[in-house]
Amino acid sequence: MPSSTVPDTSAIRPSPQPVADRVRVAAALVVAAAWAVAVIRGGIRGSWADGPLGTAPLTLGLSALVAMALTVGRPWRRPARLVLVRPGRLRVPAGSGFGWYVVAQVMILTGSAVPHLDVDPLRDVPAVTLAALAALVIAVLVAAVFDGRPRVDLTSHGIEARDPTGRRTIPWAALAAGRPLRQPHGHKLVLTVVHPELVEHRGLVRGSATAPLLTLTWLRVQPWFLADALRWYVDHPAERVALGTPDGDERLRRALGVG
Repeated sequence: MPSSTVPDTSAIRPSPQPVADRVRVAAALVVAAAWAVAVIRGGIRGSWADGPLGTAPLTLGLSALVAMALTVGRPWRRPARLVLVRPGRLRVPAGSGFGWYVVAQVMILTGSAVPHLDVDPLRDVPAVTLAALAALVIAVLVAAVFDGRPRVDLTSHGIEARDPTGRRTIPWAALAAGRPLRQPHGHKLVLTVVHPELVEHRGLVRGSATAPLLTLTWLRVQPWFLADALRWYVDHPAERVALGTPDGDERLRRALGVG
């Protein structure tokens, strides 16, 4: 069961743009490209390296999945803080778990698709299609990491939730008063929308219009802290203009009971 209180830490804290995930993903792309070239040119097949290197992407991918699982677990121990982007915009950034997930997908999809590229594209359409789909998935995920997605931004206008494939903007005025309450789900937060006509969608975004879901699995934030912060701005319209300012930070910290 989660603790009844969130960790005692600053509610809003400036933070530089994280680069660790980008470095990991870039390294995975280099390794995947080098392995693909070796396979396509026949540098692995029939050599002493056929055994250990032939399964290298899958092995690295499974290792990244283990790292991801260790990172996304125990959401109640995540930091109770928002990142200050600039006055008027606070951010819930992606945690390192998403970066590990993308690394795993790069390696696993590479290991699955590249061996099928040594075919005649006119005769083996399924293999070529598989490789093309793998490349598309990798491109979408890598673009998301380098764009800092997934993330959730709090602005004076409302909530901006950016996923790897789309964006959803939910104005404060669209949300029900007194919501969201603390929920027992550490990996998701369901909002209550009473004016769905105010919600804006862009890209491939799915979900209920009146109960949109914020996926917390990849986000670096304590779930109950986020629910409390959102409810504070829903119920106190005058505080929205002070969002991300020192005075607004102080009042938010007092309201949420964090140091």
